[in-house]
Amino acid sequence: MGDATLLKRPAEAISTPVAFAAGVQSVALVDVVPRGLVTGGAALDAQVAVNQAGVRLDLAGGADGERYRVVLLGTTASAQELQIEVEVLVIDPDWIMPDGGAPWLSIDAFVRRFGLDEVVRMTDGRGDGRIDRDLLVATLIDAQAIAEASLATKYALPLAVVPPIVQTIVADLARARLYPGGAPEGVTEQAKAAMRMLERIQSGAMTLAVEARPADAISETPVMIAPGRRAYPDGLAGY
Repeated sequence: MGDATLLKRPAEAISTPVAFAAGVQSVALVDVVPRGLVTGGAALDAQVAVNQAGVRLDLAGGADGERYRVVLLGTTASAQELQIEVEVLVIDPDWIMPDGGAPWLSIDAFVRRFGLDEVVRMTDGRGDGRIDRDLLVATLIDAQAIAEASLATKYALPLAVVPPIVQTIVADLARARLYPGGAPEGVTEQAKAAMRMLERIQSGAMTLAVEARPADAISETPVMIAPGRRAYPDGLAGY
């Protein structure tokens, strides 16, 4: 039996390979079970197919914020049965900065980087097994704002392309900020390393392959300074 976690948007349809053991000749869909995190949510449609390329799982629909357990049963030529459970998280990964700017790290990229279990553990204040999307977005906004403040001194914002190292910085800063009672030592060290990288970027010791900030425009219009008289000729003597 194996385990995997898939992430998909509510409105998208995805087709993904499933790693069954060699020799599986047929695969049946046993069940699709929602965890019940979303009341009255849309069902997840699942279809499975086997061809020469292997086993593929096609998914469509699902409710935003819900987690589903998809159970597949494979059968080999010797009639041996192998079961695999695939966990599917349906989530809207998109968000924007307060000023309308594009995110440098999406929610699904954050979840893939650190794992669903940890992200749920860090954000699930209600204890219902769901990612607190508002909390996660607020933390990503804070982390990106910190990074933007450093990059703005050297590079033109918004970034046309976000370098992977910048995504790592935002991810590590956000991760540490999701531990209000104090992050584990390894998480704290990664956040400190991210801040050191921002300092190096700001100082110019570390460069990014993105468009540099243009030099401040210098006005060609001369500034005329005319001599005048003092507002208080006596210099406020005796005041």
